[in-house]
Amino acid sequence: MTLGEAFDCVRDAYFRGRLANGYLIVAPPRAEGTELAIKIMQLLFCESEHPPCGECIRCRHVHDRTEPDIHWVFPEKKSRVISVDQIRDTIVSQMSQTSFGGGWKVGVITGADRLNTAAANAFLKTLEEPTEKTLFLLLSDLPQELLPTIVSRCQRINLNAPQTPAEPWHSRLLEIISGPYFRTPGERMASAGLISSVLGEIKIQAEQTVKGELREQEKLIEESKNVIEARVESLYREHRQVLPVTLTQWFRDLLVLRSSGDDSLINYRSHLEILRERAQRLTLAQALDNMIRLEEFTAKLKLNVPEESVVSYTIDVLNHGVAT
Repeated sequence: MTLGEAFDCVRDAYFRGRLANGYLIVAPPRAEGTELAIKIMQLLFCESEHPPCGECIRCRHVHDRTEPDIHWVFPEKKSRVISVDQIRDTIVSQMSQTSFGGGWKVGVITGADRLNTAAANAFLKTLEEPTEKTLFLLLSDLPQELLPTIVSRCQRINLNAPQTPAEPWHSRLLEIISGPYFRTPGERMASAGLISSVLGEIKIQAEQTVKGELREQEKLIEESKNVIEARVESLYREHRQVLPVTLTQWFRDLLVLRSSGDDSLINYRSHLEILRERAQRLTLAQALDNMIRLEEFTAKLKLNVPEESVVSYTIDVLNHGVAT
């Protein structure tokens, strides 16, 4: 559903007194997921007669993440793990106390799929026995990584994913993989280097974005180096998804043309002639193998392995359908 539709459902539940104790918001955590979470929390804390107004001091506090009765948890290490200490200190301890404003208390876990086993179990106990006027919002784009018992105790909201990968990186990546430079090992290595340079730009942009947000909130000096690095890494990994998405859509187009030839199913119709030419040089087995390789590539990106090596290996083993 769209963000607006999702919020309308939550708002209706709130006014009917049927607000769930926990919501699992399935979306990119720092984009649509956070936006929906903020709107829901403004609904709870707004001081106007027709909440949420978005303008009152409590609504502004929610937006600026300065509301004392809202407790945010982020992955705080380079491994992007949410530890049991974080859950105990920020969620278990804080959420069991009386609220400052005498109303709602909210715990927001961004990247909830990064809860380690101990943290997940500690959070589950709090989720199972909530105090009055307590709400938990779990933000994740990988809900399958969460404990099933946590998922079962939350109302799930699936937000529509963006229809196209992020720009300008998507166009840059598409330009690279649609080029004719994959005939020799040297050319494939050079292409992998270009892709890695795009990832480098994404990383720089993520750092600038996070530091800019912290400056606006006047928190840049307060936050530790580890926290800033973790937030940068989290945003970077979110934006980096443009790479596996772009590659998968491109090689899926090759598979479609090689197997059925149905142009209506093509993602990159602006590159149709190039795709047709390359598809003719691939066997069906090679086109299918490409999709398996890309599944492996996407899985490896989530691990703590050297990124450039994974990119170089994948670009080398994919069958690009380029004339030799």
